[in-house]
Amino acid sequence: MNVIDIIDKLASFGYVRPNKVSGNYYQIHCPFHNNGNERRPSCGVLLHDEYRNGVLYKEGWFHCFACGHAASMQDSIHKILQERGINQTGLEWLKMNVPDFEEDADSDILIPKDIMNQVTNKYALEYIQERTSSPPQEYISENELEKYRFVIPYMYERKLTDEVIAAYDVGYDAEWVPPGRTKKVPCITFPVRDKNGNTLFLCRRSVKGKMYNYPKDVTKPLYGIDMIPKGTSSLLICESCINALTAVSYGYPAVALLGTGNTYQVKQLKELGMQEFVICCDGDEAGKAATDKLMRALKSIAIVWAIDMPNGKDLNDCTKEEFDALYENRG
Repeated sequence: MNVIDIIDKLASFGYVRPNKVSGNYYQIHCPFHNNGNERRPSCGVLLHDEYRNGVLYKEGWFHCFACGHAASMQDSIHKILQERGINQTGLEWLKMNVPDFEEDADSDILIPKDIMNQVTNKYALEYIQERTSSPPQEYISENELEKYRFVIPYMYERKLTDEVIAAYDVGYDAEWVPPGRTKKVPCITFPVRDKNGNTLFLCRRSVKGKMYNYPKDVTKPLYGIDMIPKGTSSLLICESCINALTAVSYGYPAVALLGTGNTYQVKQLKELGMQEFVICCDGDEAGKAATDKLMRALKSIAIVWAIDMPNGKDLNDCTKEEFDALYENRG
C-alpha cells in the first residue's frame, strides 16, 4: 500500500494532521490525544516494513511516543472513526476510500483477490484481524541472561551491593564487541525490564571509561520500574542505572531515565500514582535542563522536588551521608 496516499486521504477528511516525511516515518500530529491538537507531531506512521529489536513492524504501523498508541493502520483508522462516532471499521473505510485496496492492501493483511472473492465478508474480516494483531514483543531469555551472571570488583567500586546486584540481575560481559568495531569492550550489563519484569534489552556500561550502549532504535522505558516497592509514595528519578542502584542501596526507591528523559518515560511516571517525585539529575547543564523539563511535566500530578547536585558530580559520587544531606535540603 502507499502509506502517504492513505494518510493524505485521512487528512482530506480532517481525521489527521500530517507534518512531514522523516526517514521511514510519515510524521503526523497524533489524532488520539489533546483532541488531535498537539503543538508538535508526536506520532509516526511506518512507510515500509521495519525490524526493531528482532520484531517485524509492518508498513502503516502507527506509534505515538506521547500517548503510547501503537497499532496497525486498520486498527488506528478504526479508532479514529470510533472517536468521531462513525460506525465503520478501518477495513471498510480503506476499501471505500483507497482505490484497488483488495489488491494493494495494507501489507499486514495482503489477501489475493481470488481468495477475497471466495470468502464472506465476515470470514475475510476474521482473517484480516488475525493477520493484523500487534507483533509479539520479544524478550531477552533467561538463557541469555545466564551468560552474564558474574560479579566483578568494579561493581563494588561503583557502590553496588550484593543485594542490589542480585535483585537487579547486574552482570558482566567480557566478550562484547560494539557495533562497527572489532575490539572487545568488557562491560557490566543492566537488564532493562518492563513493569511486569520481562527483560526488554540490555544496557551496557564499559568498565573502563564512561561508554553506555543501548540497542539501536529502542524507546527507552524507566529503568527499575518493575522493582518499585509496593506502597511507595515518593520516588527518586536519576539519569543512569548506576545512580538509581546507588540510591536503592542508600535506601531510596529509584528509577533511571537512561539519559535525560523522553515522553514515554514521563507517561510511565504519571501512571505510577506517586504523591511525590524527587529529581536527582547530574550536576551539569544537561542535568539541569532535564530537571527543569521533568518538573514542568510532573508538577500537575504530584509534589516535585529537585536535588541540587554539586557541579560535575552525580549521585554515585556521593557517600550515603553526603547524599542524605542533599536529600534533606531538596528544593
